[in-house]
Amino acid sequence: MKKNIALAISFIFHPMIISLGVFSVLIFSGISSTVNPYLVLLTCFVFSNLIPITTVVILKLSGRIDDLDASVKDQRQFPLTLGIGYAALGFITLTLLNANPLTQGLMFCYMTNTVLTLLINRFWKISIHSMGVSGPAAALWANGNHYPFLMVLVIVLVSYSRVILKAHSPTQVFAGALLGFFSTYLQLQWFFL
Repeated sequence: MKKNIALAISFIFHPMIISLGVFSVLIFSGISSTVNPYLVLLTCFVFSNLIPITTVVILKLSGRIDDLDASVKDQRQFPLTLGIGYAALGFITLTLLNANPLTQGLMFCYMTNTVLTLLINRFWKISIHSMGVSGPAAALWANGNHYPFLMVLVIVLVSYSRVILKAHSPTQVFAGALLGFFSTYLQLQWFFL
């Protein structure tokens, strides 16, 4: 029962689902008359959801990774490297579209935070799920959406579910949550606000 609840939480609050929701908030709360918000959202969806999910499915079907979460530490390097490229292309596209700064910034943070994850993953399996929910929470915070209880609750639920599923240790999820939040928040403050 506990494992089923953890699986449900891990799926419902999957970083890819969270990212699309947060991009939507950033895009539609900062609408500019010179840019089509739906085109910007489509761009975010393509580069942060569609292409990465398709890649992971192809890697799973071809046997390059054992599961869709790339749970084996050594199998994470290739998908993470591809993810950096996808986020870079997304960032360039958003810049060319003149998307609002926080939308560009969050895509930039997906690129740079994945670089950090890739480097850390060579030695230690930090929680991508925890990073993937805490980073967008930082973007919402920078956007003025201050809901600390709700944000902390989602981060704790996702982190706890990853521990229950034995995907990570408490230290790995705690480190992922801290790194995701502070890395994203600082980058957004320094470069995009």
